[in-house]
Amino acid sequence: MTDPSSKLVDQAPHCPECDYNLTGAPGDLCPWCGWEIDVDVLAAMTVESGHARRLGVAATALVVGVGSLIALAGLMHHPRSLLIWDAFAVLGVLIAAGGHLALGVQVLLSVGHWPMRARSLAEILRYAGYLSIILGMSGAVLPTPRIIRGVEVNGVLECVVLAMLLSMPGCVLLVLRMVSFRAAGARPRSTLAAKSSSAAPFFIEFVQRFTKDQLSQNWSATPRPATPAIEECIARTWETELALARKGERMLYNGDLVRLVEGRATPGQLHLELGPTCYRDFLGTNLHNTATVLRVGKQHLANPLGISSTVITRDGFLVFGRRSGRVAFHAGYLHTFGGLLEPSDKDAEGRFDVFGAAMRELVEELGVRKNEIVEIIVAGLVRDRGILQPELLFEATLTLSRAELTARFDPTLPDQEHTGLEFVHDEPEATITFLQRSALIAPVAAAAMLLHGRHAWGTDWYEQSCYVLFGELPAKHVGYWLKIAGRV
Repeated sequence: MTDPSSKLVDQAPHCPECDYNLTGAPGDLCPWCGWEIDVDVLAAMTVESGHARRLGVAATALVVGVGSLIALAGLMHHPRSLLIWDAFAVLGVLIAAGGHLALGVQVLLSVGHWPMRARSLAEILRYAGYLSIILGMSGAVLPTPRIIRGVEVNGVLECVVLAMLLSMPGCVLLVLRMVSFRAAGARPRSTLAAKSSSAAPFFIEFVQRFTKDQLSQNWSATPRPATPAIEECIARTWETELALARKGERMLYNGDLVRLVEGRATPGQLHLELGPTCYRDFLGTNLHNTATVLRVGKQHLANPLGISSTVITRDGFLVFGRRSGRVAFHAGYLHTFGGLLEPSDKDAEGRFDVFGAAMRELVEELGVRKNEIVEIIVAGLVRDRGILQPELLFEATLTLSRAELTARFDPTLPDQEHTGLEFVHDEPEATITFLQRSALIAPVAAAAMLLHGRHAWGTDWYEQSCYVLFGELPAKHVGYWLKIAGRV
């Protein structure tokens, strides 16, 4: 029998509009941006076709750039004399040609992600396209009185045709720029808008509250099962992401993490079986290549245990943070405050203090003091539908008010992961409205709000809210594995 991992290719389907990982997503729409899922489009978005599109864009950009220069040389030998306005047209075409050549070279040199993520270059090319259009049209329109001094009709037609020709390189540059860069486009729509065919962007392991004395755990030193093909896939992904990080686009470094092997919740008792993993494996099996790894087996996922908290202020607000563009995933998304469980989170007895880890993250990210945390409890365990990483959700009640927390928060700190705080009244109607209208909410944050509401306002509110937002109740992870097995 052929080893299914012998030829691994990243075949995870991603939404072409928002790049959301559609692995296992049921329904006809992308859970985030609402793109109508087209199986033919997804089938075409393989690595091979991605390279073909990349090379096609590069070839187009280089041909237009060189062609613009050749056409410009021909215009310079036009028999009529050049006026000052003609210099505008020449400059516009030169800018467009330079933009095309720069784009073509960058595309040829780009590896890994396509479309690209070079935000600064995308902005430069956008302004270059606009400027070249303006200058090109100016060079054709402004000399009009001289042109129409002869035959009036022919002069106007000449002006219009010349304006179209001189602005065309800039227009093509703008189109190629939109195709080439991931960040292009308008502000996303609400990510949790009510659509009957949408699917919940997270899976629920359990919804149950636990205190610190209700937690038990054991350590399994056996590492994540590995195959040569999967390890090669992880290494390839790590080198690609590391190259992007070196360009200053975001933070990235490897480190030891704690893997959730299994989590079992019974009435009054939560048991966690933990093991070793690292961020590099997390990047290569969860954040990327999820569908590819699942084809071999879910046991190959790194699955580091996430620890994050929904913060509740003294004056009745739920608090969430808007993630910065430097983080490795969910950049720009609204998120809870937390991170990943690390080996340093062991207590004096050698056991992992998940409650202490949650408090540590609050101190680091929000600047609160431990004695300002009145209560912290486990609220549930969920998994992001796209990356399948397990996230242990906490609820932390503070002695601080909204105003005091805002004054304490400092987005300028070097290691700050959030650009700002967003608040919602801790009330049923306010929370559901917030979920419907806010753009770019991370699956974990959406799950945290809904699980908080289930605990605070009951099962009826929770189920009604899920049907309004997703058209269904979030799936249990066991059902998810069965769906994946039938889909891949």
